[in-house]
Amino acid sequence: MRTTRALTLPLIALTAAALALTGCSSDSKDSGKDTGGSSASTPAEAGKDTGKDEGNAEPAGDGKGSAKLTYSGGDSGEVTINSVSCAVMGGKLAAITAPDGADSATPAKPSFTAVMSDDKAMTTLTTTDGKSYLHTAAPGITGSKSGDTWVITVSGLKLGPTDPTGESITVEGTITCGSVAGV
Repeated sequence: MRTTRALTLPLIALTAAALALTGCSSDSKDSGKDTGGSSASTPAEAGKDTGKDEGNAEPAGDGKGSAKLTYSGGDSGEVTINSVSCAVMGGKLAAITAPDGADSATPAKPSFTAVMSDDKAMTTLTTTDGKSYLHTAAPGITGSKSGDTWVITVSGLKLGPTDPTGESITVEGTITCGSVAGV
């Protein structure tokens, strides 16, 4: 019973973040436009605008984004998601939702969500076969922004199973934000 309560609170927080992101996308080419260009960051400063213009920025593309993640450990496989939304607060990456229309009532399979806080991220991953993994304060997510495109690197992200009989996994991969809400 104690494990169930411990897992419920983080899932509620992630669901709230996902719901907030679901209604906060913008396809306008002017929204969230960075006059700076590119910056690399740690999770604490993921995507923070440095004001540098590198002159080689690419446009955001089709506005859908993508995520390609591999996982290994207690289970292994690959997750590919063809729509991603992100949120930015104060010039820093704040949240990632993939697919971008994630519905908390019926979680998508596969799906990935992360809510950033300082140098950690509350993260969930649901695999294609419906297995769910989470961590309430995981390191392993970094982001950078080039022009209008946010690119997130997931490296060594350790997630535990929501099923007490499962085993932990380690996630690696790249996520490109298709729509970005916030400033």
